[in-house]
Amino acid sequence: MIKELILLPSVTYAMKAKSILDNKHIRAYIQRTPKSAAVRSCGYCLYVPSKTDEAETILRSNGIRVLGRAERE
Repeated sequence: MIKELILLPSVTYAMKAKSILDNKHIRAYIQRTPKSAAVRSCGYCLYVPSKTDEAETILRSNGIRVLGRAERE
């Protein structure tokens, strides 16, 4: 199973992003960024099991800087 991750610039942004998604009833988990994607990220990212595209849109519209996406098996 491939997990799609949302890369963020800092752990603070990851915590804010999780809170925003929790308020929208979208499940999200803060996780360590895979080493292959760590160059673009602070070392933490969000795993959103479903509605990943919707979650990214919500985060961007709430002023959260999204650095990109990555995948983990």
